[in-house]
Amino acid sequence: MAQIYIETYGCSSSSNDSEIMAGLLNRAGFSVVSSIDLADVIIVNTCIVKSTTEHRIVSRLHDIQKKYPKKKLIVAGCMPEAEYHIAKRFAPNASMISTNYVTYIVKVVNDTINNKKIELIGKEKKDKVCLPKIRKNPAVDIVELCSGCHNNCSYCITKLAKGSLFSYQPEKIVQEIKSMHAAGVKEFWLTGQDIASYDYDGIMLPELIKKITEAVKGKYFLRLGMMNPASVLPILDALINAYRDKHLFKFLHIPVQSGSDKILKAMNRNYTINEFKQIASAFRKEIPEITIWTDIIVSFPGESEDDFLASVSLLKEIKPDFTNISQFGSRPGTKAAAMKQLPTEKKKERSRIMTKLIDVICLEQNKRWLNWSGPVIVDEYNRENQNWIARNHAYKPITIKQKSELGNIINVKITGAEKTHLVGSIF
Repeated sequence: MAQIYIETYGCSSSSNDSEIMAGLLNRAGFSVVSSIDLADVIIVNTCIVKSTTEHRIVSRLHDIQKKYPKKKLIVAGCMPEAEYHIAKRFAPNASMISTNYVTYIVKVVNDTINNKKIELIGKEKKDKVCLPKIRKNPAVDIVELCSGCHNNCSYCITKLAKGSLFSYQPEKIVQEIKSMHAAGVKEFWLTGQDIASYDYDGIMLPELIKKITEAVKGKYFLRLGMMNPASVLPILDALINAYRDKHLFKFLHIPVQSGSDKILKAMNRNYTINEFKQIASAFRKEIPEITIWTDIIVSFPGESEDDFLASVSLLKEIKPDFTNISQFGSRPGTKAAAMKQLPTEKKKERSRIMTKLIDVICLEQNKRWLNWSGPVIVDEYNRENQNWIARNHAYKPITIKQKSELGNIINVKITGAEKTHLVGSIF
C-alpha cells in the first residue's frame, strides 16, 4: 500500500482533522509516515485564518511541487473551501478535500493514486467523534464538539470555510472520551470555533460537561477551548457551576478582540466591553485561581488612537494570564476587507506597545504562583530544551527538568516564574 505524509497547519480542530485522516488511512491499510521523503502521497492540511499563514502554505505548496514533482498531492483543510481559487492556482494538479469532508479521505487518496483528481468541497456536516485516530500527542485527545459557528464576525474567513454551527451528538462525545480514557488518556481538549455556542437539541455546553463527568470516572482533565463572549453570556451561571467540577482545568479562553465598543460593533461581535468584564469578573469571583486567556486584534479598520488606548486600558484592568495579539490583516470575502485599512507602520507600532504590556502582565500573573505546590499532569516534551511540560489545575505550563513520562500525574513545587511559563521541581 502507498505511504502517506500529512503536514498540518492551524488550530486544534485542524490537528484533530489530521489525526482522524491518519487513523482512517491507517485502518484502510495505508502507512502514515513521518518523513515527506518516504511518502507516495502528500496531504497538506491548510489554515487560512491569517494572511501570514496563507502565504506560508502557498510557499510550501510551491516548494513541495518543485522538489517532489512525481509525488501525489492533496490539499485539505480550510483553503479548498474558503479560498478555492488560491488552492487551484498554486496546486493545479492536486486533489482537494475541505475540512467538512475529512471522513472521505480514503476515497480521495485512492482516487488520487489512480490518477483521478478529485475535489470534495461543500458544507456537508458529519460528527467527527468516535473515529479512528493517530494522535500526535499520546497524552492528549482532541475532541471536537462542534463545527462552524452562529456568529458573523466581519473579519473572519473561518466562517466561510466551516459554515454555520453544527453540534455533534453528546452520546458520541461522551463515548469517545470514555473509550480514550479507558485506553490511558488523561487530558482531553474540547475544541471548536466557539464551543460556548454548542447546542444539540437543547443540550448546551454546561449540560454536555455534566454528561461527560457523570459518565467518565477516574483521573482525567478537560480543557475547554475558545468561547465567544456573546455565547457565554446566556449560559454564564451554569458554565461557572460546571467549572467547579474537579475534572475541568480552571482555564478560560475568551477572546475580547478590542477594548472599544465602537470597534466591537464594527467587528460584529455582539457584546460590549462591560459584558466582557462581567464574564471575567464573575469567573474570578467564583474561581479565583482561574487562568484567563484572551485575544486582541490590533489596528482593525477605523481603530483610532483612543480605541487602541481603550484596549491597552482593558488589558491593564483585566490582567489576562496570556493575550494573543494579531495585527489586523484583511481576509478575502469578509466585510472588513472592504474597509479602509490602517498604515502598516501604525499596525507595527501598536503591536510593539501591546506586546511589551502583555509581557509585563504575564510575568506578573505567573509570579503569583511562586512557591505553589501540588499535582500536575505531564502532557508535553520539549526536545529542543530537553524538558518536560506539565499543567496544574489552572492549566499553567510548568517546565520540569527531572525525568518523567507523558500522562504522568506528579507533585511539583513552583520554584521560578517566566513570562511564558512556570518552573517546577518534582517532590
